[in-house]
Amino acid sequence: MTELATWTDYAYQLAKQAGEKILTYYQDSESITADYKADQSPITVADQAAHEIIANGLAEYVLDHQGAAPLLSEEGRQIPFLERQQWSRYWCVDPLDGTKEFLARNDEFTVNIALIVNHQPVLGVVYVPAQRAGYLAWRGGGAYACDQQGQQKRIVSKIPPAQPLRVLVSRHHGLDYLQPWLVRLGPTELISQGSALKFCTIASGQADLLLRLSPTSEWDNAAGQCILEEAGGEVFSFEGLPLTYNRAGTLEQPHFIAVGDKDSDWKRFFPSSFR
Repeated sequence: MTELATWTDYAYQLAKQAGEKILTYYQDSESITADYKADQSPITVADQAAHEIIANGLAEYVLDHQGAAPLLSEEGRQIPFLERQQWSRYWCVDPLDGTKEFLARNDEFTVNIALIVNHQPVLGVVYVPAQRAGYLAWRGGGAYACDQQGQQKRIVSKIPPAQPLRVLVSRHHGLDYLQPWLVRLGPTELISQGSALKFCTIASGQADLLLRLSPTSEWDNAAGQCILEEAGGEVFSFEGLPLTYNRAGTLEQPHFIAVGDKDSDWKRFFPSSFR
């Protein structure tokens, strides 16, 4: 087993632990109230409890002779770019991605853990607590779906796009802003889904395309991007550039497109967007 594979397995087990903790709150979620951050996104005690489990587990995990890697978590401390720009690698974590899904009790929330090296995710874990299952990948090792028993099955997204195209959209953003883009795609089947689960749905061949034109942060995308790319897909901005990490003071990422078959000519649908 390679180092990356070993690190990925550790991250997956840690995500499972956090997921089990989240489920203890989920089973009694009617009594949970949400606080709201400055950007009006919700946060609950489940987010914070999952963060503590992951932060403690990663702090004590020595990767190699360079030691442990620093942590960037949605629920952790705000880290100024002057500090972050010194990092050549770091953990990028969303301990409960899809808090709105958690509060809505629709099961579509995840635990996301990625390791970023030189501005790119080299391993990714997306665990789905309500299913007690998840997805993982590491650079050069492929992408896998993991069932409740821990059995891993390799997944491949690179299949000819369906007709009509199966397009993933967010549950919590209206469709009006997407209409100009959907018209370009022709006949489509829209699939509403929350959290980083959207990346995994494409990675497992159950959808073809994700258009993301609403705000996201690094921890929303890193793990899912790694899984999708290792399954044969691609993630790129509307300028045709790959998503990168820890390159600027802001943690917000550009609007992007995620596709299952990287060899299809997706850019023909958006000629004015690519230079």
